[in-house]
Amino acid sequence: MPVPGDGSDETAAATPPDQDPLRYASGTAAAATPTPTPSTAPHEPPPRTDTRVGPPRTPPAADEPSIRFAQPVDPWAEAEAAARESGSPPPYSMAPPATVTAATEAGPTWPVATTGEAGGRRSYRKGWWILGGAAAAATVALTVTAAYLFWPGFRALDFHDLQDVARLDPAVPITSGWAQTAVRGDRAYLAGTSESGEAVVTAYDLDAGRELWKSTKAGTARAWSRIWALPGAAVLLTEPDYTTSTARLVVLDGRTGAVRWEKTLHSSDDDVQFGADIVLVEDHDAKTLHGYELATGEERWHADNPAGTSLGGQIPVTGQDDLDGTSGTQGSVTTPDLSDGDQVVQFASDRSARVINVHDGTIGPSRADVAYGSSEWKVAHDGRLFVEESSSHRLLAYDLKNFDTSEPQLLYTAKKDGTVSSLAPCGDDRICFIETQSYAYDRSEVVAVDLEQHREVWRKTTPRAKWLIPVGDTVLAVGDESTTLYDADGKPEWEGLKGTAARLDGGNVLRFSDDLSTSVGDRYLDGVHLGDTKVPIGALQDVRSSSCSWNTSVVACAGEKDFVIKQFAG
Repeated sequence: MPVPGDGSDETAAATPPDQDPLRYASGTAAAATPTPTPSTAPHEPPPRTDTRVGPPRTPPAADEPSIRFAQPVDPWAEAEAAARESGSPPPYSMAPPATVTAATEAGPTWPVATTGEAGGRRSYRKGWWILGGAAAAATVALTVTAAYLFWPGFRALDFHDLQDVARLDPAVPITSGWAQTAVRGDRAYLAGTSESGEAVVTAYDLDAGRELWKSTKAGTARAWSRIWALPGAAVLLTEPDYTTSTARLVVLDGRTGAVRWEKTLHSSDDDVQFGADIVLVEDHDAKTLHGYELATGEERWHADNPAGTSLGGQIPVTGQDDLDGTSGTQGSVTTPDLSDGDQVVQFASDRSARVINVHDGTIGPSRADVAYGSSEWKVAHDGRLFVEESSSHRLLAYDLKNFDTSEPQLLYTAKKDGTVSSLAPCGDDRICFIETQSYAYDRSEVVAVDLEQHREVWRKTTPRAKWLIPVGDTVLAVGDESTTLYDADGKPEWEGLKGTAARLDGGNVLRFSDDLSTSVGDRYLDGVHLGDTKVPIGALQDVRSSSCSWNTSVVACAGEKDFVIKQFAG
C-alpha cells in the first residue's frame, strides 16, 4: 500500500499561520465531561483513534463562514432544561439509591437515574409528583445517553501547539538519500540510509515514551523504497537492483528489530499488499499470487493466474473503517482496518478480474473484460468495484458479491474528450472523481455521483486537482500546490488553500503550509475539525516533510541527520 508523505522535491517558503485568508464554517466541539456547558455539538467518538474532546471553541463572527452546518442540539442543555421544567434536579447531579452506568467505547461514563427521592411518608399527591418527576428525569437522562451514543460524526481532536516527544539519533549516520517513517497504533518506525546503503531503522514506543531499538539488520541495497508499519512488525522494500532486476522484501520484528524473514522479488512490477497476519506478493515471472505468513514467512497459500494471462495488479476492498483512519496526502489508506475477512480484486492481462480472500486464498467470483491492471482508474469499496473504462470513459459499478452473474451499473459517461480519474467514495452511496476535458487541468472539475439514483449530485471547478481524499461525507481535493474541502452539498469549507492536507479520521484534517519535499525545511501545521475554525499547531522545523507520517496525535519525521516525533493533539 502507499505510504504517507509522498510529494515533490521542490521546496517552497512556508506560509506563517497568521496569513490564512480563508474563512471557516462555525461549530463547536463536544463537552469533555458530563457537566453543564454552553451549547456544544457532541460527536460520536471514533472507534479507532486516541482522540479526546477539546474545549468548546468560540464561533467566528457572523460574516466569517463560507458555509453553514446544521445547528446542533445540545443534549446536556436540553436535559437540564427539561429536568428543571419538571421540577426535578438536573440529571447530571442526581444521586438516587440505584444507578445505571452508561458508557461508550471511547467516551465518558455518567450515572443515569432510575428512581425518585427516597424518604418518609408522603401524601399521595406528593408521592405521585415525586414519581412523575423521577420518571421524567430518567427519561431525560436516558435521552442524553442515547444522543451521546448515537450522535453522528467524529469529535474534534484536542489540537494544540506542537510539543516535543522525542529526538532520536540513528544507529549510524544517515545521508540525504531515502528517508521515511511509519506510524501505527503505539509504534513509530523511523528509517534512513547510511553511506554504505544500509537501512537504518529506529523503533519508538509512543505509549511508554521510550526508544525500543535501533537496527541495521535489514542489510544494504542500492536504494530503498518503502517502510510499512504492521501489527508487531516493520516491513521494508528495496528499489529493484538494475543489475539483477530483483528487489528485496524484509520483515523486522517489532519488539527486537531482528529480521524475521525476507524474500527476493523477481520483477520490478511485483506488487505487495497486506492482510491481518499475511503478506501478499504478486510474482509476475511465476504468474502466481503468494500469501506469506507475516510471523514466519512460510507460504500459507498461492493462487496461479488464469491460463495464458499475466498478472495485472491487485487492489484492496476497503470498508468505512478504513476510510475513517489516517490517510496520506495522496489519499492512500495508511492504517487499514486489517481483518480475516479482507479481500483483494486481482486483475489479469486479458482484462479479467477475480475476488480473492486475503486470509486463506479462497478464490471467489471472477469476470471477463473488466479492466486492465494499470491503465484504468478503479477502486473497490463496500462490496462494489468502480471502474473507469478507458475506451469509452464510462464509469461502471460491479457488485462483488455477484461479480460473475450481475451486470454492471452505468453510473456516468464523461463528456466528449473528457477523462475520469481519482475515484474515491465520498459519503454513503456516493462516488466522487475528477473530470478533465482535453487535458485542460486548469479547468478540472470534482464531480459527485449518487450510486442509487445514478445521477450527478454536484460539480465544482477545481483547477489542477489530482487526488481526492474522503473525510466523512466531505471530500478533500488535493493538487500539487493547494487544497479544497467540499462538504456533502459541494460547498467549499475552504478553497484553493496553499499547501497540502491529509485525513486524520472521519472528522479531522491535518494541513501543511506547503507541499511535501525530500529537502530539509519547515512546514506550518493546522488542525481542522469539520465545521470548526482552524487551530494553528505550529512549525515542523528542519524536517524532510515527505518522510513524515502521523496518527491522530503525533507526527514523526526524518530530519537532516536524526529523527523527530512531535505531538499535536491529546
